Amino acid sequence: MEMTETPADAVVREVWEETGLLVAPTRILAVLGGPAFVVHYPNGDETQYVSTMFDCEIHGGELRDRGDDDEIQAARFFSRDEALELNLSAWLRPVILRLYRRGPTWFDPPTRSPA
Repeated sequence: MEMTETPADAVVREVWEETGLLVAPTRILAVLGGPAFVVHYPNGDETQYVSTMFDCEIHGGELRDRGDDDEIQAARFFSRDEALELNLSAWLRPVILRLYRRGPTWFDPPTRSPA
C-alpha cells in the first residue's frame, strides 16, 4: 500500500499495474497473518506479512503478460488444480484451497489473551 491509500484502493491499483485489469473489490475474502507469514530475506532482514484478500469483479482492461517485469513472471487465469501445481510459497497452498471454495470471510481467531 502507498501512504494514505486504503486497502481497497491498493488492490485496484496493484491489479491494474500488475495485470492490466480494472477491478472493483466486492468483499473481503480473508485477513491472514501469523507464523506462516514470516519472511526471511537473503540480507538477514525479517518481516511478517498481514494479507487482506479481496473478491473482485473485472470491469475492464485486458489481461497482459508482463513476463519481463521483475515482479511478474506471467499473467493468466488458473483453475484451482493448475494453481496448486505452481511453485508457491508454503503459506499460499492452503490459502489457494480456501479461496477457490469461495466460502464466507475467514480469519484465524486469537490464540491468546492480552491479560
